[in-house]
Amino acid sequence: MTGIVARVTSTGAEAPLAGLLTAPLGLDVWEVTPEHVVLQLEEAQAGRLESMGYAVEQLQVTEGYVSRFATDAAAAGYHTVATLEADLRQLAERHPEIAELHEIGRSVEGRPLWALRLGERRGSDRRVAFLGCHHAREWISVEVPYRLAEHLLDHSSSDPVQQWLQQGEVWVVPMVNPDGHEHTRTENRLWRKNRRRNPNGTVGVDPNRNYGYMWGTLDTNTASHVPADQTYVGPRAFSEPEVRAVRDLVARQRFGGVLTYHSYSQLILYPWGYTTGPIRDAADLGEMRSLAEEMAQLVKGVHGETYTAKQSSQLYPTAGDTTDWTHGEYDVPSLTIELRPASAMDGGFILPADQIEPCWEENRPAALEFIRHVLAAPEG
Repeated sequence: MTGIVARVTSTGAEAPLAGLLTAPLGLDVWEVTPEHVVLQLEEAQAGRLESMGYAVEQLQVTEGYVSRFATDAAAAGYHTVATLEADLRQLAERHPEIAELHEIGRSVEGRPLWALRLGERRGSDRRVAFLGCHHAREWISVEVPYRLAEHLLDHSSSDPVQQWLQQGEVWVVPMVNPDGHEHTRTENRLWRKNRRRNPNGTVGVDPNRNYGYMWGTLDTNTASHVPADQTYVGPRAFSEPEVRAVRDLVARQRFGGVLTYHSYSQLILYPWGYTTGPIRDAADLGEMRSLAEEMAQLVKGVHGETYTAKQSSQLYPTAGDTTDWTHGEYDVPSLTIELRPASAMDGGFILPADQIEPCWEENRPAALEFIRHVLAAPEG
């Protein structure tokens, strides 16, 4: 594992920070603030940025960064592909009257994608979905939706959960990208994409750039057409079996709302990502913005952590992501939560295992509010 983790700042008008996000430079963008961008990059790329007028401050060599955070103890608290399947099966077996485990598809390398369906079997048309781990290195994004499923089942005999599961369904897909996740366990802790073999010898498509709505309309560091890049959008929309599995699940179930977990940066994002323009329908925009802001307040009320609600493109531009697609195609509330931590120097994608529980605790009331909002929405 080569390269460095660096903080890049602008030195003047000729080197704007926004240029780092919009130019196709093959950068792995980790963190964006008004003052700086944190990147993982090669030495040659660092030199190129400096020649373009940016200030590049090395925070750590990537290898040292990984060895600092990715310890055996840090890995011990997280699910593997195998332990997640076993635990999901156990949840379903413990609550057979309200929980079913569904295989919704297979990955590039043939691993099953699991969805846990919660609810009394009455064919309700009120359904909400929670997704995790589009990006392989974002391990905490598996744990929060898994714990949500566990919480709902543990509290299924008391309100409000009992009422929700009587009137609707909650679907939880904790690991959309099992191949990539396994690769982060065995080979490269900072791997992001799936494990498609590209024709030019590179590996991987970014599943969260492969959805059909406005797919491929950008060519930037954060939505790239270069197969070697971390945000490679793929050869065509829905080219990846993992993404098709989500597409087909959504088409079958017609969810009234979709929430997808990522890490890191402590943000609650609503569409659009593909454009800086707002959602045109004022009612839709108001609903999602106020829901995101309310959820941010609920998060803060638990441990005092600040999660910032904003339009997705205010972080950086993306095209072909999950929530643009679910909102653009199905016109339903669609949010992305970027979980702990706030910065790379707190672990970034390699969140220490002792942070799993507090991260879940602070996100629990926000997740429950999302369920309430979607399942209790007036018939329309």
